[in-house]
Amino acid sequence: MGSEDFLHTLPSPLSQQARQFFAIWQSWRGARRLPQRSDLSLGDLGALADSCLLLNIRSATDIRMESVGRTITEKMGFDLTGLNYLDLTSKENRGWRATLTIAQAAQPCGVLIYYWLRFPDGAVLPVEFTGAPLYEDGAAEPNLILCCATGLADTAGRKQPLDPDSYVEGDGMRFIDIGYGVPPLVPAERQEPRPVQ
Repeated sequence: MGSEDFLHTLPSPLSQQARQFFAIWQSWRGARRLPQRSDLSLGDLGALADSCLLLNIRSATDIRMESVGRTITEKMGFDLTGLNYLDLTSKENRGWRATLTIAQAAQPCGVLIYYWLRFPDGAVLPVEFTGAPLYEDGAAEPNLILCCATGLADTAGRKQPLDPDSYVEGDGMRFIDIGYGVPPLVPAERQEPRPVQ
């Protein structure tokens, strides 16, 4: 499958906003394997930029969140910029989440995860979390993942922050082939993470 063909193979359940996210990412990539950080333009993302964040994989225990969108900050109730992405999950899930995130960049491939976020009053907000890898400018291996949490803007009038327990773990995670296959991992079958070398 060529890099241009992957847009036609995106999973059918994806929302229009998620498809738009992947189309913009593809426009940055062009005929190359992946786009670079300097290709990333929040202006190209339009309204989606407010629901995006950039993950910087520094190690198996340190995945920093950069460029966190305004809508994400509002819904969380605090700014995630500079925090470790792995701190958003339970201790027992950290190793497996790190393994899946690192595998996504290394393959490289896209990702799709569903979250059922809850507000303190019991209201539920379904969120589609998609992501695609990028290279740091001049890097030989991808270590960045741009993510978009579509659906967050559907509750623009709500001022309450989300219940932290509701984003500890998502459902239905799957890798998306962007032209280079997917890792031999089954996200739903949690395993002991292998040491990263």
